[in-house]
Amino acid sequence: MPRFIAIPVNQGDAFYLETKAGSVLVDGGLKVNGFGELFYRHTKRDGVDVLVATHNDADHANGVLGFLKAGLTCNEVWLPGRWAQLLPHVLRPWEEIVAVLVQQVERIEQERIGVPRFEVSLLEQHAESVSREAESLRSEEDMLELDESGWPRGVVPLLEDASEEDKWWALTWPARWYWDFSPPFRLRYWQPHGRLFLEAIVAAKRIREIALEAYHRGIPVRWFEWNTQSPGGGHGWLVPLNSRQIARVRPVPEEMFLAMLSLTVFNRESLVFWVPEQYSGGGVLFTADSDLNGVNFQPSDGAIVTAPHHGSGENKRVYSTINSRVIWVRSDGKFRKRPCPEYLRVLGKRFCTLCHHPASRKQAVVFWQRGRTWIRGRNVNPCMCVCKA
Repeated sequence: MPRFIAIPVNQGDAFYLETKAGSVLVDGGLKVNGFGELFYRHTKRDGVDVLVATHNDADHANGVLGFLKAGLTCNEVWLPGRWAQLLPHVLRPWEEIVAVLVQQVERIEQERIGVPRFEVSLLEQHAESVSREAESLRSEEDMLELDESGWPRGVVPLLEDASEEDKWWALTWPARWYWDFSPPFRLRYWQPHGRLFLEAIVAAKRIREIALEAYHRGIPVRWFEWNTQSPGGGHGWLVPLNSRQIARVRPVPEEMFLAMLSLTVFNRESLVFWVPEQYSGGGVLFTADSDLNGVNFQPSDGAIVTAPHHGSGENKRVYSTINSRVIWVRSDGKFRKRPCPEYLRVLGKRFCTLCHHPASRKQAVVFWQRGRTWIRGRNVNPCMCVCKA
């Protein structure tokens, strides 16, 4: 019987769907350690058919790494196409990547970094400033063909050579970087340039670790390039709405590394997937952190829709774009500014893994298919969030 579960991670998104055609985990929340046990506790499964990372935010991608590190099984890993473009860089020794990022961060004008807005990191703010130029960022190098397992052929030797002995583990203790390096490594965490550098190096490390885990476990990978004009690929039961599966990868020149790395955390380019009604009750729309801009799609009444960006006001336009009476499922920790008032006024039913209410307790949001409709599981409470506007 098809079922949907919003896994109650500490913070972030982790959505599991089981259908007659296959099963999928979309993102895994903020924590790496312990996610495997949490997944098994709520699904009673030791793996999935498809594991998806929608983008490179920590509260989505860290749990994907935790799933792989826990030894849970999957037949395929679906990853953003920009990650494949960056693999030749993130698989280099960490000292080289630190040097490249420091130089590129220091070249950015101070006023272009600014002060982080709520829920928007400095790295994502940088992505906003370069997103319009992204289509013009083209490498003159030849495209890399993918092998039978989906890995770029020119990158396979790097995947094989990369090891834990190259000291990337040192990046788990960032305080040293800002004090021990001799000039020009003069960045400090409390300075905007230092913050941007830290966020960039952690994002690069996350892509590297997920790729290495998947490769050395022999898991095939599919890459999905953000494309709202002609989305395609995937499976019949798991359809991309704002991306297209790619067969070749264009490498990123070193001088474009920081710009393209910042786009991996860009919420607007989060991968969005739809599971049609014939496979799962009224259907399921996985929105990740996307604002659905450019997505020409309207789910039917009774579909499950994951609240974009945890119900943040940054994505409030989605609640006026989707005018069906759907079932909204929001996964989050407890934050003062979430959910936004627009989420509380939306059509349809609402459920949260944790509501912004003093009496709320963390819960797994479970739905079972009955006929062609979704029925909430026993002891699943509806949303009791209060408006803070």
